[in-house]
Amino acid sequence: MARRAGQDWERPILPWRLVVGICLHFAIPAYLIFLLTGFLLSPVPPDGAEQGVRWILRESGYFLVGFVLATVAGGLIAALVDPPLRAWRRFRRTRDPERAAADSRRQLDTALRRIGAANWGDRSTRVAAAVARLTGGTWHHQDPDAQRLTRDLGEAAEAFVPALQGAQGARRAELAEMAVRAFERIADALEEQQAVKSRLDEGDARTIARLIDLRYGSNRSPVSLDRPEEQE
Repeated sequence: MARRAGQDWERPILPWRLVVGICLHFAIPAYLIFLLTGFLLSPVPPDGAEQGVRWILRESGYFLVGFVLATVAGGLIAALVDPPLRAWRRFRRTRDPERAAADSRRQLDTALRRIGAANWGDRSTRVAAAVARLTGGTWHHQDPDAQRLTRDLGEAAEAFVPALQGAQGARRAELAEMAVRAFERIADALEEQQAVKSRLDEGDARTIARLIDLRYGSNRSPVSLDRPEEQE
């Protein structure tokens, strides 16, 4: 998918573009400072208008060549350094589960804010119901399955909200319906995850109860979490 809401926090500006943009932003001030410095440090200042124009053209050529080389070099260095930095960031996230959980919480909050701020027209009631299910559910952000849900929800919000703003008439209604179905399916998946987690937790509790029965229940009435139908 072209858009990845959960990838490095909402499509950050690539470093090489940032470096080139900074260089272009300061091009004119740097050019003026370069001319002023060259004029002040010139052993023989230009005399007359013609010599002045020739001097400015010559110095401008020097500046242009140097500026282009510096900008290209900075962009290339930033482009070369960026992949290792991203790899190191991903490595740190894999070594720190809490970081992935924090990222998942932030993605969820961002997606819900974008969904809540959009105008869904006739589907507003269904969207509100889906959002209520998502906000009212229990998110286990340490679970990779829950992290995948937050990424999917973020991608859905990032795709549908801008598309809805630019659509009109039947196209807008169709996009809103598609978005509602997507949000409802994610809410269904969340509730299914909650049910599975609840069954697993209950199974763990029953296993511990049986272990305690075996260790400590020989001379006294054991504590058991067996289902009522199993105890009969």
